[in-house]
Amino acid sequence: MTISKLRSSKDYFDQVLKPNYLAFANSPSTFQLVYNTAAPLFHMHEWVFNLDKAKAEAALGVTFQKKSDVWSEVRNAVPNAGFIRDIANSSKHVALTHSSTSMTHSANTFIVDSTLSGGATLSGTLRLSTPNVVAIEGEPAVSFDACAAGVYNFWEGLVRQL
Repeated sequence: MTISKLRSSKDYFDQVLKPNYLAFANSPSTFQLVYNTAAPLFHMHEWVFNLDKAKAEAALGVTFQKKSDVWSEVRNAVPNAGFIRDIANSSKHVALTHSSTSMTHSANTFIVDSTLSGGATLSGTLRLSTPNVVAIEGEPAVSFDACAAGVYNFWEGLVRQL
């Protein structure tokens, strides 16, 4: 019998966050993939604080008093990272009473399919021929894809230093 445990934030990154993010990044968007990606991207800060606080403080050159201080570092480094938190929380609570962006509800998250009739696709920032996930904060819309990539890259860089 083999028993596996998550013993560090690196374990959580490698075994939970990374596989969920890669599944999202390499597949057509679905709400299952969005929510399964947003949750570990957001909750990684708790793993860092609880299991690797001293190493993360040394790597980032800061001191954490509480777990939200770790998330503050992410928000300072990644534009629109607050949408990761709000999408993760809206997947659980539906309506948000304490959002970090203007999102108020899970209905603020939607998937835009860039495929045109006949199979042609729009060019630009959308993933071609796959849906793009969007969160609305007034205008313009905010791309979940970009937010997720930024937060993923932050965690990947930090994990390398732990």
